[in-house]
Order: sequence, then C-alpha cells, then structure tokens
Amino acid sequence: VALKTRFQFGPKQYGQYFGFIGLTFALSQGFAAKLLLKHFGKTTQQRTRLLLACCCLLGAGRLFVYYASSMWIVYAVYGPIVMALGVVNTIFTADTSNIASPQELGGLFGILASVESLAGIVGPILGGLLAKVDPEQAPLTAVVGLYGVVFALIYTKYEEVVANPRTKGDVPKNENESSVSEGDMKEASSKKDD
Repeated sequence: VALKTRFQFGPKQYGQYFGFIGLTFALSQGFAAKLLLKHFGKTTQQRTRLLLACCCLLGAGRLFVYYASSMWIVYAVYGPIVMALGVVNTIFTADTSNIASPQELGGLFGILASVESLAGIVGPILGGLLAKVDPEQAPLTAVVGLYGVVFALIYTKYEEVVANPRTKGDVPKNENESSVSEGDMKEASSKKDD
C-alpha cells in the first residue's frame, strides 16, 4: 500500500520489484549466505549472532524503507533486507535438521514447509486487515513488532532449542521402543552363557 501510494506503483513496477526481490533472494541463498556462514557462522554462537543481526537489519530496513523518498533508496535498502532473509532461511534450514532424527527429517521439513505456506497466506490477509485500520502505520508496526518477537525468541531460546537440541540419549523413549539398555543386554548375555 505504501509503495502504491508514495510511488504510484502499477503492475509493471510491481513486476520489476518482485523480480528484484526474487533474484536477490536466490543470490542470497546461493552465494551470500554461504560466504557469511563460512566466515561468521562456524559455531552455534556465531550463527545466533548472525541471526540476531539479520533480525535487526530486517526491522530497521523496513522502517528506513517507510521513510524513503526515492525508489532508488527503496531498492538499495531492500537488497540487504532480502539478503538477510536468505541468510536467516539458510541458517534455520541447516540448524533445524538437528532437531529430528534422520528418519524424522522428511516429516519435520514437511511440517515446516506447511507452516511457511500458511504464513504466506495468513500474513497478507492480516496485512490487508491492518491496512484497513491504518494503511501504512498498522502493517509497518506489526511487521517490525514481529521482528522484535523473533529477535527475542532467537536471543533467549535458539541455541537451546534449535541449534543445540538434546542428544538422542536425553530424549525420552517412545512407548513402542524397547527400553532395554546396553547394560541389560550384557547382563542377559552373561546369564545365557552360564
């Protein structure tokens, strides 16, 4: 709404804008994220700091775009914003694979893809409803506020829950799994030999 109002965006301008975002996102995940992770993401703490920096860039960038007076400034700011989204997506995807066992990864990624798709539907609907309240301030406040929530969650829980989840030995066994320990098996084996 803000772009349409301030810069008289039509179908051609939206096509160019979303083409720019798509290209930048692809470059981000294919090149920039790998480069950043190679230099600044070797440890869990470094990846967490990189995620926090991306959240700050995303929130501040949205505010900066809102006050931009030129379309060139909008593109110049959206480049780093979209790059930050690509870095976040790459780190989340890589670290999330630590949560589940190899046998459960497909299901986990299926659930995550479903949630992401649902967010792609619910987000614009909520944005449209907020735009009816206040066409520019309400959606902006909601987006920046959500980046603040994501920042807080990453800061307080990311390393514990996602990047360094409990090891398989710490996970309670499923009721259907055998609860026989290695010690029990050795004991049973020695009794058999007697």
